[in-house]
Amino acid sequence: MKAILPLIVSVTLLGCANLTPAPGSDAVRLIDAAQADGCRRIGSANAQVADRIAFVERNEETVAEELLVLAKNEAVRLGGDSLVIDGAIKFGSRRFLVYRCQE
Repeated sequence: MKAILPLIVSVTLLGCANLTPAPGSDAVRLIDAAQADGCRRIGSANAQVADRIAFVERNEETVAEELLVLAKNEAVRLGGDSLVIDGAIKFGSRRFLVYRCQE
């Protein structure tokens, strides 16, 4: 058991390594589909994080927050300013639609 603990800690830290918000991602809004009327869809973002660590399921809220960080980073890369969730979280993955609402 003592040998497994360092492995779990290492995997946990590696899983969080890429979750740095990109410059400008704080301005990306999460909106619903109705709010996207009048916006221009410019693409989609497929985000994925570990939903389990060593057979232990991670907190769903934490997984959702991490997926949103990754999707906001992708929205910035695509030139978007808004995201719409396009499905439930499945196996640590979620799809977002990327929109440009401000011109």
